[in-house]
Amino acid sequence: MNLEVLGYAIPFEWLVYGSCILCLMGFLFAFIGMIVSIQLKRRYKKILKDGVGRDITEAIANYYKKCSDIIDDFKEAEDRIIKLEAESKACAKKVGAIRYNAFGGNNSNLSFAAAVLDESDSGFVINGVYSRQQTTTYLKPIHNGKSLFELSEEEQEAIHTAQLNYETIINR
Repeated sequence: MNLEVLGYAIPFEWLVYGSCILCLMGFLFAFIGMIVSIQLKRRYKKILKDGVGRDITEAIANYYKKCSDIIDDFKEAEDRIIKLEAESKACAKKVGAIRYNAFGGNNSNLSFAAAVLDESDSGFVINGVYSRQQTTTYLKPIHNGKSLFELSEEEQEAIHTAQLNYETIINR
């Protein structure tokens, strides 16, 4: 049995097969749509899993707020780090001490010179000179590695030792 469609004789079986194929394609597209819908629903639930809202716009707004809070926290931490770095430059970082025999006779090395400096080589040198009758202590301010007072060889050596100790620590 043939049906005439647009002036053509088409067998009835072909129309049935064509209709079945179209129905199967419709079911296939519906099945694919259902799978896509389920996947989107899972993603949607994953986004809203915090329980912060019932719709996607509220979830996005909450996410944006969290991002803003993180950026603010980061800026605060960065400001604190900058402040700490500025403060740390004034901290005593370079320390060096030497012992020496001030008068050469008793061979005891009981005299000492110690330097305490910050990052810009400012601070002080303390020098304790030991003799049998007395011990004398001198304190000399240091600014940028130099002093207004004349420095002894031992005091200069203490400053140099402090600088070397610091460089050794930094270069580890």
